[in-house]
Amino acid sequence: MTQTTDPGFNADLWHLLFGVGHPALLAKQGAFRTEGVPPRCKLCLAPFGELPEGGWSDEHPGPSNRNPRYCSLCDVFIRANPGGAKVTMSVVFADVRDSTRLSEELPLEEYVRRMNDFYRRVTAVFVDADGFMLDVVGDEVFALFPAGFSGVSPDDAGKEGAELERARVALAAKKAFDAAERLAAVCRRGAEGDFAFGVAAHTGDMYVGTVGGAEDGIADIRVWGAEVNKAARLCSAARPGEALVSEATLDVAGVPAREYPREVLTLKGFSQPVVARRVGVVAPAAAPV
Repeated sequence: MTQTTDPGFNADLWHLLFGVGHPALLAKQGAFRTEGVPPRCKLCLAPFGELPEGGWSDEHPGPSNRNPRYCSLCDVFIRANPGGAKVTMSVVFADVRDSTRLSEELPLEEYVRRMNDFYRRVTAVFVDADGFMLDVVGDEVFALFPAGFSGVSPDDAGKEGAELERARVALAAKKAFDAAERLAAVCRRGAEGDFAFGVAAHTGDMYVGTVGGAEDGIADIRVWGAEVNKAARLCSAARPGEALVSEATLDVAGVPAREYPREVLTLKGFSQPVVARRVGVVAPAAAPV
């Protein structure tokens, strides 16, 4: 059985990690980002692709035996500090179109081969755009763009408090927009036989925190909330080769919305319409407003 931690537990720490950026973790990410080869720890980016000379150590931690998605040190940290916090951040989804039909029509091995190629193409963009916590759910891939990871910049010098957090949230949203735009282009440039997919980006308040099994302790970090669901619904509404980017993301990122065709969408499960812009338009649409 899977269970979440008390949503108010260690909230300040988790807000610092994802909403602003923890200095110690940022230092580790900076050191590990250009070292070694993937796969990497989902939190500190320690490389696991090859055993360092002298073996794993505190300076070069290896994958946790209990949870190989994290290094041994980050796994200890997560288990010692369960909890989470509400954080303003961006998320990008990419979702294969007609995957159920394709799974019926294609030989199973061919379907899996093409799906793995889709994962490869999408995750390459997310990694290059500083997306965090890549996850795969069936025919869908998504990445978070938290200010505390994706929004860190040398331009932060001299900023602090609310000003620093706003700047990092804005940069993370811009990276999410760029990733969505690039993913739409990747789909349009796909070779014959490549799976077509839709893309969406959205920014809002989301809860990020630990989740685990009743017996095995903390298993992973997850994100919840209506804004996450909204992003997933936007992705379902996106046409193949296009990205639906919410005006919330464009506003935070400082991207001029008028450059893109406007869509007002009624999304399943949401009482209010969502305003988005179509990026990478591949079919005639109304003029921008």
